This record gives sequence, structure tokens and C-alpha cells, in this order.
Amino acid sequence: MSIGILGGTFDPPHQAHCEISIRAIEQYSLDKVLFIPSKNPWQKTVSTSYKDRYIMTNLLIEEYPSFEVSDVEAGNLQQTYTVDTLTKLSIPKNELFFILGADVAIKVSTWSRYQELNKLTNFLIAPRNHIKDDTLQIKFPFKYQIITGEELDISSTNIRNKFNEGADMTQSVPESLLEYIVKNKIY
Repeated sequence: MSIGILGGTFDPPHQAHCEISIRAIEQYSLDKVLFIPSKNPWQKTVSTSYKDRYIMTNLLIEEYPSFEVSDVEAGNLQQTYTVDTLTKLSIPKNELFFILGADVAIKVSTWSRYQELNKLTNFLIAPRNHIKDDTLQIKFPFKYQIITGEELDISSTNIRNKFNEGADMTQSVPESLLEYIVKNKIY
């Protein structure tokens, strides 16, 4: 079984996360993509609770049978490191494909114990923020494959900002997720 891993704060999760995951499944014959909301990300400050981000991620993927949300980080009281999460999953490297955007990929060498990642997973990188292939080749330290397709210009930060401005968000997040955000006064 080939499993894609999409980790992140998911604050909030959005359609670009689904689109990239669908492309990864189609282009690399993955059986499923596992979404993993980080509990205590060490490189980001998150004010939205883990529980809310976990629920929102489930609402995002409810229409996609090939997607699952993992709570592998639910009990994590310390800062979250990708290397520890992938180790906890215990999925053989030949079956594991870590999905990340090019904007994140070029910074992977700043991650805790990043050198160990190459022993745990394969890498699928999605185009992002107009990052050129040569920049990616120079800055990403491991062998990788590209998830092809047009660059998606959706970010959680933009969604939060637009939501607070009262903009229509139905193209970026499903109705059930919008309802949850409003009902629970998330942003």
C-alpha cells in the first residue's frame, strides 16, 4: 500500500490541500493520503486549538474516500517534529510519500533532525510561490518527485484574513467547514 502524508497546522485546512493530495494520488498511484494536523508545531504559532483544527480537517475531507485524518499527534505534549511523527507511524519507506509545497521544501534543512527524514520517506513536492526548479534542486537536500499541475494560490493565512473581511470563502473551503468556523467563532 502506498500512503501519502500531508502534515500541517491546517489553520484552516482548504481546497488546495485536497487538490494537491488528489494530484499525488493520481500521479504516483497512492492508495490514500493521510492528513496529519500538528499538535504543537515548533516553527509556527497557532492560536486555534488542536481539537478544532482536527475537526476542521475531518470536515474538509469528508467527501473524499481516499483521504483520512490521523490523530497520531493528539497525545503529543511537546513540540511536534516531522521526523518523530513519521517514526511513530512505522510505515516502510517504500510505501511512504511525504507531500510538501516547494515553499516549505526549500526550508527543510532548518527542521529538527531533518537528515533522518530521507531514511523514513520519499518526497513529493508541489509547486508553490513561484519557486524555480533550480532553487528547489539547490535547497532541497534529498531526491524528490514533482506533483505536476498549476500552482494553487490558496493559503490558510489568506483564508483567515479574507474570512475576517467577510469575503466569500466557498471556493476555498466546504460549506460544512465554514459553518463550523462561524458556529465556534474560530477566526
